[in-house]
Amino acid sequence: MMRKIIPLVVLGCMILAGTGCGGSKMLPQAGLTAQVPGAQDAWALPGAIIQEGEGNVYRPVGGAALQAPQGLELAAGGKGRLQYSLDISADTDIVAVIRLQFLSTQGTGNIKIAALDPSGKELAAVGWVFTGQLPANTAHSHWTDNRVGANYKGDWLTGEYRPAELLAPYLDGLQAQTYRLTVEVGQGQHALITRFALANDAAQAIRIVPVNQQLTAVRGDTVRMEADIVNRTNRLIEHATVELAEPAGYGLVAVDKVKTVENLQPGEKRRLVWDVKAQRPQSVNRNKPWQASFSINGQPANTLIEVAVADNRPGKIYYVMTEDLEAIDGAGYAKAWGNQNGWLEPHELTVQMVGKAEKLNAIAEAHGAKWTHYLAWPLVKAAEWAESQSTTGEWRKAATAIEQSVRTQANKGHEYGIHMHSDYDPYLPGNVLSYHKGLNGIWANHLRHGWSHSIASEGNFNDYSSRTGILYSYQRIMDELAAASPQGQLVTTRVGSFDFGAGPESEAISTRAYQKVGLWGSSDADGNEGGITSGPYGSEIYLAKPDDINSAAADIKQTGLVEFRPTPRNFIAYDSQPAVVMNELADQGITYFTSVEGLVKPGVHGIIGFTHAMFVMGEPDWQSLEQGQFAAIDSHLAYLKERYVNQNKLIFATASDMVKAYLDYYTPKPVALYGVRLSQSALGISEYAVEILGNDIPIDSAHPHQVTLKIPLYLRDSAYRAVIEKNGQPLYSTWGLPTPYNDVQFIVDSKEDKYSLKVYHNELFATITRYITAIKNKISKKE
Repeated sequence: MMRKIIPLVVLGCMILAGTGCGGSKMLPQAGLTAQVPGAQDAWALPGAIIQEGEGNVYRPVGGAALQAPQGLELAAGGKGRLQYSLDISADTDIVAVIRLQFLSTQGTGNIKIAALDPSGKELAAVGWVFTGQLPANTAHSHWTDNRVGANYKGDWLTGEYRPAELLAPYLDGLQAQTYRLTVEVGQGQHALITRFALANDAAQAIRIVPVNQQLTAVRGDTVRMEADIVNRTNRLIEHATVELAEPAGYGLVAVDKVKTVENLQPGEKRRLVWDVKAQRPQSVNRNKPWQASFSINGQPANTLIEVAVADNRPGKIYYVMTEDLEAIDGAGYAKAWGNQNGWLEPHELTVQMVGKAEKLNAIAEAHGAKWTHYLAWPLVKAAEWAESQSTTGEWRKAATAIEQSVRTQANKGHEYGIHMHSDYDPYLPGNVLSYHKGLNGIWANHLRHGWSHSIASEGNFNDYSSRTGILYSYQRIMDELAAASPQGQLVTTRVGSFDFGAGPESEAISTRAYQKVGLWGSSDADGNEGGITSGPYGSEIYLAKPDDINSAAADIKQTGLVEFRPTPRNFIAYDSQPAVVMNELADQGITYFTSVEGLVKPGVHGIIGFTHAMFVMGEPDWQSLEQGQFAAIDSHLAYLKERYVNQNKLIFATASDMVKAYLDYYTPKPVALYGVRLSQSALGISEYAVEILGNDIPIDSAHPHQVTLKIPLYLRDSAYRAVIEKNGQPLYSTWGLPTPYNDVQFIVDSKEDKYSLKVYHNELFATITRYITAIKNKISKKE
């Protein structure tokens, strides 16, 4: 069967009159032009032509319709015939490549590949007929009927064929001396040809045969890969370059990738050896062995060697306490979490979002633990709106108290990430906010409690009503409040009602929006489709697909966010479980992640709890910060510290700590994040450490990497210059701020070097700098 690769429909049109944009005349696209006589040499003319009869035409042509630099036109007279043929010495590595089309439904039109003996006699043939008579098949020939009567299916016929394979069944043991590729037109048939060639294919001439296709290693081992290079042809191969290609993800690293072979005799076999380091465990590769591939003279070879790589290093278990920090009135619920009068009041915000959060933090600090709070900052904006309606000043006090709490608590190392409760945003189209003057309370449409269902478009930083724009607007607030935090760049979030987006299209939009603002971790899996967000141990954290947060990526070349889930399926719930239950659930995780030898299994693991601070009740009522669940959490953390943390089996961490550690182990390519702020001057110069995640990824002169670093979002409006320093010396500098997504790119080529980011920021100077830059750009365009 004739293979057609990507048919291209050629559309022709004749424009008799008319103009295009700006009054310019439209140019014809379909017309062919005769090439100069010298172009005949490229097509081996006239020697490659055999013709009979009268009225035949053959000529090189050009034109946009060819979609190629030039072509060859064959036009048979009404009673004429043309054959265009190319010959090459027969060998196993010959490849025939064509791209042509026949222009008529009538006459003769066919293509043939034939094997000839030394005298030029045809020994065997394989052909395809497009118009005209179909020859009978014989023991030494085969013809495929590709004839189509319809006059609306013209297209380019593109194919690649291997004569040795095609003709072998029909040679019956006979030895071919020459291969011939022929196109024939007759009785008024026309053909246009842009590719028509017979050539040696290095990837077919040489075969790479592994001694062992499957190997095993422990991370850090040097593995010896052996393969034989075999000359499959009947001729001497004077020079061949064989290169080992390291797999994506850098699981295998070769010291000397390129091997050169000289004067390889026909049929000769030589042994090649590569020393390859097992650089990363196969768990990084979705638990599939790493594959080394090869190329011959730059062309891919159909050869793979797999290496299963184990990791003998103990892993790490992170204990992460997460909660959604928001307020509730409690009206309509059986439990009185608030005053239950049907309106949120400033006091409820202060107790639930400041008092309870700080109490939880203090309990955690007593044991060396940290909280991750996902804060519904749209509620703070609603409080600011309520202040414009109220005369009491209480809403401003509540909003200020939340802001001051986040600053002081973030400085202690607790994480405050954004929790996108879009329903409270006073500026988002479609929202409603109601104010009750008598109670000094507010209410919103809680049926718009999520994110993606309220905001459809992806957008950019300047489009507030897009997912990217509103996420940027809130994340920059979190970044500013946590500017002095020892955590550096915050990389995780959880959206309201887990409304990340359902289905590939929406989830891909949300994933890209997260990445644009510098977020790497999400905790919304399955909740985004109305399911249960928690997961069993072993499925608690993974690199998701770019368009599906509910599934781990199958290919490390196509990954999205790091997704993490509360654990286990019946998760640790700080607001409802006694200490003994929470202890037992954590014990299950430790057991699951520990080997029979008592060591933590390799990799990065998580025991992740979940609650809402507003649901954590003291005694006797919702305003109390003593006893009740506060005491249960205190007892639980004391148990974990004594039994596991002090024994170096468990690490108290924030969600960003865990996600960064996960990326450091599993990321397929280096990730650059800004770290702790090292200094800040009165002149408006802030310096940050730069973290390069991807601990096992080779970073050296042979493996340089371009990385993208986010500049703190809250400096976007005031920053006018960014400098990347390497060991204290400028490596990269730009005055072109802000960039579209507040990031810069630079090259890292050493693991030993220390990188840092300096941001020069002053709103007035930034405005002047951008004005000057705009003028320069206008001048350069005119020039």
